[in-house]
Amino acid sequence: MVGTESIRVLDLGCGDGLTPDKLSLPLGWLIIGVDIKQAAVSKAHTNFPHRAFVCPAAEMLPFPASSFDRVISNVALPYRDIPKALAEIYRVLTPGGTLLASLHSLSFAFSDLRKALPKPKSALNQGLVLANGILFHVAGRSLGESFQTERGVRIALRRASFAA
Repeated sequence: MVGTESIRVLDLGCGDGLTPDKLSLPLGWLIIGVDIKQAAVSKAHTNFPHRAFVCPAAEMLPFPASSFDRVISNVALPYRDIPKALAEIYRVLTPGGTLLASLHSLSFAFSDLRKALPKPKSALNQGLVLANGILFHVAGRSLGESFQTERGVRIALRRASFAA
């Protein structure tokens, strides 16, 4: 059994770095934050100078296989190529490691569409998000930002070698 002081956590889409604190992760855990936005990584490093932060894409993580015991992702996956990101997450997780991710539901996508309707360009973008969500639901794949359903997530997890 791994002791709590040696748990390695990847915070994928870390933003300002607050998610580990919101989840009350133990202070002794080694947490590395990853975000595609350099400004977010800089702010996270300012907020948590004792943690490491890097700026790669979720689809090409710069870590060796089996580097992390846990991967957490607070609403970052919907903005990535989910199948590729899941394959990378699976690669960097230790055997038996844990993924905890929050995603976008259909109701979230409809809410964003309602807000976007007065603006044609924004409404078109949200329409694409909905279309991608339908594709994700049916095939576990998307062509960009999407909403996620349990069915689509199960398909995508299976394709990435997770037991779902």
